[in-house]
Amino acid sequence: MANRAALAVAGVRDRVARYISTPLSDAEALKICFTCATVESDALLELSHTRVVRAEANTHCRALAITPDEFATLLRDDALTNTRRFNLTNALAEDEADPERARQLAVVRKALKLTLTERAQRELWESSPRVRMRAALAILRTDAHVECLEHALGEVLKSDLRLIEDLRCETEEVGIDIMSVAALISTVCSQIVS
Repeated sequence: MANRAALAVAGVRDRVARYISTPLSDAEALKICFTCATVESDALLELSHTRVVRAEANTHCRALAITPDEFATLLRDDALTNTRRFNLTNALAEDEADPERARQLAVVRKALKLTLTERAQRELWESSPRVRMRAALAILRTDAHVECLEHALGEVLKSDLRLIEDLRCETEEVGIDIMSVAALISTVCSQIVS
């Protein structure tokens, strides 16, 4: 793991230790922080954690949420060893075969309609499931979603910001597929520190 990524994991681990009374692995600490930064975090926490951890995480959700800088640092290609990058790519490629994940990626792609007509952004999007995962997780963030999208794709065209906000409003009304999003977060966090 690159030095900056290792520091980010250490920061997450320390922050979780301050707010959660139960000792957790690095992967679980990351999972809590990614979950706390995601819409419907209370339902995601209920699915994946014990009552005590869930209650403490919900109480301190804002403080625990993965920051945009941590998001960018931990999900950069150079943050992962070749083996971790390969394993994450394979796990995400398998995950993309799931109909719900494919549907989610299709709506994200639709919201990035003009951005993905730009050559650099389109090539990034098509290059790897890791890039698509970063964009999908960015859209699901409670805040700083555009900043995190730009970490994943480079510049996001201003003309797509309205489509992105429409998608976020639709997500708020309809809700997310809790199982699918929880599985995505779990896959990412376990591969980052495996």
